[in-house]
Amino acid sequence: MRKKIKNFRDLGGIQGAHGKYIRPGMLYRSGHLAAIKPETVDMMRDEKGLRTVVDLRSPSELAEKSDVIPKNVKYYHIPPLNDEQNPSINRKNRLPILKRIMKKEGGAKKHLTDIYRTLVTSKASLEATAKFLRLLAEDGTSATLWHCTQGKDRTGIATASLLMALGVSRKAIMRDYLRTNRSCFIKNKLIYMGMVVATFSWRKAHSLNMVLTSRRCYMNAAFEEIDRNYGGTEGYLKKGLGLTDDEIHRLRKKYLN
Repeated sequence: MRKKIKNFRDLGGIQGAHGKYIRPGMLYRSGHLAAIKPETVDMMRDEKGLRTVVDLRSPSELAEKSDVIPKNVKYYHIPPLNDEQNPSINRKNRLPILKRIMKKEGGAKKHLTDIYRTLVTSKASLEATAKFLRLLAEDGTSATLWHCTQGKDRTGIATASLLMALGVSRKAIMRDYLRTNRSCFIKNKLIYMGMVVATFSWRKAHSLNMVLTSRRCYMNAAFEEIDRNYGGTEGYLKKGLGLTDDEIHRLRKKYLN
């Protein structure tokens, strides 16, 4: 499965509130579903019980590569960032975006750090994340998969927000977030070396690698912004996302055992 769906993993087994654990086979995160064979997603539906896919990509990404969605699976497009904010680098715009990022003070590191801060503070991003969590809180016992392009940044914050609602510690949230580097290690290394060969620039390759990989400083920037703006996790869930105690209770009842 991991070889066919990029950066795919089940959140089952992560410890949440009151010593309970996330039920396996219900919550999946991944990269996009545009490059996989239809039978792979059909297998997710038939064998894994997948009934809902949430696409977090921006409109331009969606137009370039639409997901492969099987019959009888609901599909939702809930982008937390617009095209201009979109952190994904596609083949057609990779070099121009990298050049623009490199010209800014702080380069790629600051670029990604700013994106993570935006994802937990901007009105549009908060509304998208709240919509995603409320969708998960709906009745039913079927599985849901959500993704962006790599399954790293927007998926990382959506997943972190869900895990916070489920009472997962920040240490465990960070551990899951950094698993992306293992999942994408070979592909990212090939892209890195390809950039070196294509541009004869280690600097450009390094900037691209900063964009493609998960970094503690990125997620920590989101945590810092959450603490600064909302006073912590509970404030983020209730003030930032507008979740009610009942909605948080429903999420925990549905996904923890």
